[in-house]
Amino acid sequence: MKVLAVPLFLLLLALTAPGYSLERSSLPDTLTYEHVLTRTDEPQTWSPDTMFEHVNGEAELLIRYGAVGLTFVAYENEMGEYVSVDILDLGEPINAYGLYRLYSGCDGVEQNIDGATVLADEYTSYAFFGQYFLRINLDTDDNAKYGNTIIADFLNHFSAHLPPQDSLPAILELIRKEARQECEVNYHPEHIDYDLETGPGYTWVGKKDRSFSFILLGSAENAQLHYDKLKEKGVSPIAILNNGVIWEKAGESESTAYLEEILRALVEN
Repeated sequence: MKVLAVPLFLLLLALTAPGYSLERSSLPDTLTYEHVLTRTDEPQTWSPDTMFEHVNGEAELLIRYGAVGLTFVAYENEMGEYVSVDILDLGEPINAYGLYRLYSGCDGVEQNIDGATVLADEYTSYAFFGQYFLRINLDTDDNAKYGNTIIADFLNHFSAHLPPQDSLPAILELIRKEARQECEVNYHPEHIDYDLETGPGYTWVGKKDRSFSFILLGSAENAQLHYDKLKEKGVSPIAILNNGVIWEKAGESESTAYLEEILRALVEN
């Protein structure tokens, strides 16, 4: 018999890592459409220190987006149809929005189901509700026909059994109005651009196909430091106002006035 040795540091990690739990009542026991899918087992949960056990290749990314916990629940019926749901608790709605936008992109049509924003696909669908990001995988007899019904059944229950969720920052709505498409507004909780190490902040594509980056810092002093760093790296055009900094990727110098106009609206609202 082979015995697998467990490194001491992993054993200690498992013993000392804080646990995570999602309100059990928020997870339905069954999903109903033309047939019934029943939960296969008790939901599994992981904390940031242990979630690599479930999403090894993604754990670092999820933690960068603020993940405080991960829950997995699965449903099956006697026909072999199967649905699984990963639920990431990102701590804040803006983090959940950012991860949702990263995964969903702009392909497909978004819908709202009981306050949850959903981008449904035939096999894997993405959603966010408050501080939660969800990935729903479908393997049924006809995903295209039943997928939306199954997803809606889960989200109807999920959203109704959680406490009221915080709203997204008002500044996001202002940026969406400047964007070519709402789905092209992204939030980065850590670094907008790893070469510049500026984050956290927003990026979007404007109505004239120009790409913008914006950060709102904790103070005017911090904004000045980041502004100076961007200038040292040759970023242009760029503008600063109070604790906000904005710049355009591959822009032209004459667009600085336009940047200042957008920046003023963002900072002052």
